[in-house]
Amino acid sequence: MKHRLAHLDFLRGLAALLVCAEHLRAFLFVPVSGLKTVGIGERLFYFSTGLGHQAVMIFFVLSGFLVGGSVMTARQSGRWSWGGYLLRRLARLWVVLIPTLLLTLLWDKWGQHAGLAGYQGIFRDLYHSGPAPGTPADWHWMTLLGNVFFLQTICVNSFGTNSPLWSLANEFWYYLLFPLVWTVFGSGKWLARLAGGAVATALLWWLPGKILLGGLVWFMGAGVFVFIQSEPGRRWAAHPLWLGVSGLLALGLLGASRMGKLGGADDLLVGAGFALLIAALAIWPAKSRIYKGISAAVSEFSYTLYLAHFPILALFFFGFFKGRQLPPGIASAGWFLFLLSAVLIYATVVWWCFERNTERVRLWVQGKMQARFAAKD
Repeated sequence: MKHRLAHLDFLRGLAALLVCAEHLRAFLFVPVSGLKTVGIGERLFYFSTGLGHQAVMIFFVLSGFLVGGSVMTARQSGRWSWGGYLLRRLARLWVVLIPTLLLTLLWDKWGQHAGLAGYQGIFRDLYHSGPAPGTPADWHWMTLLGNVFFLQTICVNSFGTNSPLWSLANEFWYYLLFPLVWTVFGSGKWLARLAGGAVATALLWWLPGKILLGGLVWFMGAGVFVFIQSEPGRRWAAHPLWLGVSGLLALGLLGASRMGKLGGADDLLVGAGFALLIAALAIWPAKSRIYKGISAAVSEFSYTLYLAHFPILALFFFGFFKGRQLPPGIASAGWFLFLLSAVLIYATVVWWCFERNTERVRLWVQGKMQARFAAKD
């Protein structure tokens, strides 16, 4: 889709903010189980800042809708090529990922040389994320290389303290699997379909079960794109009743998942709920120019925020708080808002340096490749 979808932009930015807020709250505040009394305000705060994993499922559905939709559109219009697709996807991922890995190394090594013990995982039971006693921060060059090629959680650990990198491996392999599956069930030449099926089968055999489970959520997003391309699908999704019911269902499943009521099916159910909601949000118009501008802004740097926030938070809390956590109150609320603002500013600077130049980098690489091939001819 060439035009921006403001509601999806906003949802994407909100999902990144939820991930960042959960990590910040886990670093700063004592767990809710450690509070003697818990009021309504505290319950709402802990609940709303505990939706990071569910937010990643929202990312997967959005990615399936947008990336899967672009694959289907390109194939149907005859503009599809593996070279162009991989260049676009890798530029999108690497322009932010590679600098983020180097920044992770910078912040982590700074903390390590300062003698901060958190990098050995001693605070894992407090923060529930980052290094653990059995798996301290890993800066080996093979781990770095494995993260560059999206092998974290498959062959190597996430690099350094940057545990949120786990989902990036999922995304990359979904980017590969979807066009392969589309090739198998499409209308191309039988040899291409056979080759696509062989590669897809090999990937399905090789990838861990957790990644494949998340892939079902990603494919739901692609399914929504197919659904709203049909006239009946667009008509149903555009009905106010669909928007209302799907919105309530998505929020209900989100809450049930947060409270642990959905068992092992929570990722699939949350994904399904938001897939239905995204069908409506992709169609419903956004009329406010201010809302459109805000949505575009928070969406633009959401990828950078997701990748960049954790190592800088780890450095601060390992070095300054050193395992000390605060109860809810005015002072801790001030710390939370201050640190959240600081992380957002930091992510904006990283975005300005790198992510905003993604298309420029892609076009430069594309020009170099075209010139090289032209020279050979």
